[in-house]
Amino acid sequence: MFICTGNICRSPLAHAVLNHLIKQEGLTDRVEVESSGTSAYHVGESADSRMRQTALSHGVDIKNYSKKLTRGFIEEYDLLLTMDSSNYRDTLSLCRTPEEKNKVIMFREFDPEGYGDVPDPWYGGMDGFEEVWEITWRTCNVLFDKIKKDLNIY
Repeated sequence: MFICTGNICRSPLAHAVLNHLIKQEGLTDRVEVESSGTSAYHVGESADSRMRQTALSHGVDIKNYSKKLTRGFIEEYDLLLTMDSSNYRDTLSLCRTPEEKNKVIMFREFDPEGYGDVPDPWYGGMDGFEEVWEITWRTCNVLFDKIKKDLNIY
């Protein structure tokens, strides 16, 4: 599960990119991907139109309706990938056990070009959405390689 603040920009993009890679490899029956937000600001809304436009320009279609992170998601998913340090803290605060806390990881831990927060493009121009695309694309590819390795798929 990918987690950002409102589940309308960063996490739905990562969700769509990883699903795109999974479909290309024919692994939809082996890997489930989802996304959510730590806030309920946009529950039920589609992903931001600028994010959808950016993804579509790269051949990835975002089909997401915002949902809020819940305890059920914490329990259900094996990996909880947060987009920034605030999302990380908010997600950890919902965890009840050390095992749940160990599932929470900053998304950019898989980024071969850097670590830290995925910038939130919400208040900026289209170049910010393109920057988030670039970070997400390269990071999801590394993450997907790890998933395939963990599943013994080469």
